[in-house]
Amino acid sequence: MSPEEPSFSSKPLAETNDQEPKPRRSKPRTAKKIETNSNKQTKLSQQLTQIYQDNEGRLPDMRKIKIKKSHSGLKNFFIVIFVGALLAAAAWAGFFLMPNNKKFSADQIALNISGPKNVMSGTAASYKIIYENNQSVPLKQATLNIQYPDGFVFISSDVAAKNPGHTEWQLNDTGAHKKKEINITGLTYGSLNQKKSWRAFLTYQPENFNSQLQQAAFLDINIDKSPFSLAITGPSKTITGNGAEYIFTIKKEQQSEISKLELKPVWPQNFFITSSSPALNKDNKWIIEPNKTSSSTSVGADSWTFKLSGKFSSSTLAAGDISASLSTVNNGNYFSLADAKTTTELTQNDIDFNLAINGSLVNFNDQPGDNLNMTLSLKNQSPQDLKNAILKITLDAPAIKKQSLLNWAKIEDKLDGDVHGTQINDNLRRGEIVWDKTKLPELAKLGKNQTVSIDVQLPIKDAQSFNSADASTGAKITAVAEISFKDGDNITHVYSSNQIVITVNSDLKFETRDSVSGSNNEKHKISWILTNSFHPLKNLTISADVYGDAAVEIPSSTSAGSAIFDRTSKKITWTIPEMPESVDTLALPITITLNKVNPTQKMLISKAHVQAEDSISGEKLDFLGDETNLNQ
Repeated sequence: MSPEEPSFSSKPLAETNDQEPKPRRSKPRTAKKIETNSNKQTKLSQQLTQIYQDNEGRLPDMRKIKIKKSHSGLKNFFIVIFVGALLAAAAWAGFFLMPNNKKFSADQIALNISGPKNVMSGTAASYKIIYENNQSVPLKQATLNIQYPDGFVFISSDVAAKNPGHTEWQLNDTGAHKKKEINITGLTYGSLNQKKSWRAFLTYQPENFNSQLQQAAFLDINIDKSPFSLAITGPSKTITGNGAEYIFTIKKEQQSEISKLELKPVWPQNFFITSSSPALNKDNKWIIEPNKTSSSTSVGADSWTFKLSGKFSSSTLAAGDISASLSTVNNGNYFSLADAKTTTELTQNDIDFNLAINGSLVNFNDQPGDNLNMTLSLKNQSPQDLKNAILKITLDAPAIKKQSLLNWAKIEDKLDGDVHGTQINDNLRRGEIVWDKTKLPELAKLGKNQTVSIDVQLPIKDAQSFNSADASTGAKITAVAEISFKDGDNITHVYSSNQIVITVNSDLKFETRDSVSGSNNEKHKISWILTNSFHPLKNLTISADVYGDAAVEIPSSTSAGSAIFDRTSKKITWTIPEMPESVDTLALPITITLNKVNPTQKMLISKAHVQAEDSISGEKLDFLGDETNLNQ
């Protein structure tokens, strides 16, 4: 052992019993206490010497002893972190590498729609819905929902749908790494170049989840072809007033499932039709059934033609467009299959020839029982004389059992023109009034800038004389005038005036009645009365404002519809869903009590705003009824 290194003894300290018993305390004790402390220090030094001295009795140099500090708390902290990291790594390794792993990812669920993106309207096509579970977690309670494009008609699917609309499939459980598909076949209807979209939604619940998830897929398609084509031919130029004929040709370009077509021609307001072949229906359409072999309009196995004849009246327009749209109907929706248009250049004639009815040169609405006051005016603006001119007014009107809506028996014509009647079809009758030189001598020779004018009054029958509840009779009267004459070269010319269409709406009337009582005329029993006898009506609304400080009472049940009083806006509103022809009168009782009489107040209820829709003509009726005044 180096003499500089301390040595330690391994012998235990010997117990000593040399401590003297404590003496009794007595005063003064100060000197004895100092002695006792000295003895204790001496004993402590002896014990330390025994511990640190070596075998040779030497003590170490305490200044040379190196004391090593210990950080056991920090060491334990790092040990815990290290062990935790090892355990976490082992857990993640087991999560990814163990064969019984049940990890789920929504990205591993695939849903796709495949099928033709460009389709022909009215033809069948098949679409495939594919869904895949590309992971080890099974799916349960899976449901597939399909939103078809507008105009799609379901035909079949290789897996039966859950609902009658064929839009939902119950897939039940789908195992891990499984792929399934559903094939759907149907017809797609749509307008040319119309874009549509398929939408699929897969709702499912993974085996290790407690909630449902959803996957979506979309496929955009385009109607790029039509199985039918449409063309229009007509004159490139015409003189206003002269006849013009237009031919509409439909061709079947490819086979389809379309079984019904509608061809609707469109013409400008200054063009009026003199004839059509075949006749247009009441909606001014031609109906074609392409799968039927026998048709009066067929010019071949896959072609149909229609003719429209008419005349352009004088106007400021330099050209007129005649167009048409070919459509098919699916589930109440119209889809345009083809469109066509032709333009005719117009040349104005030298005859100023116009027809006015009730002061109007254009279309207007009227009611049964009213008079049609017609004025036919003619001015020769050409440098030549008009010889042997014949003037004619033609009116086509609804008819029942060959009886016209126009009351020809009460016509008023001072020139007594000749009247001729012709039954066009079961629901349309034509009447003509003709004047020649025997009726009006000026027509024998009408010189330059010379004018003539004819006035005629013709009543429309009222509800008592004409039962117009049958919608097939229509509600329109068409009027046009015509002149034929010979020029200086003895060539006959025929010109037409402007055409006017008069829509005959129902004879709806509104009346208000007021019965007053009370010492200061403060209580008013009012009745709103509707009368109607010509066409059935629907969607009726009558509203008015109440003025002054008043309390309004309306019965909870009315003869028709419902009535309310809005206390905030102080407005009475009466709504009636329909008023059939069998009901000619409806009434609403209203009681208004003035809480405070205002001497300056003159009106109790404003003018009633009456609105309704004519079920036959389809026109909106909109007018104001009388107000209710205060009689003070």
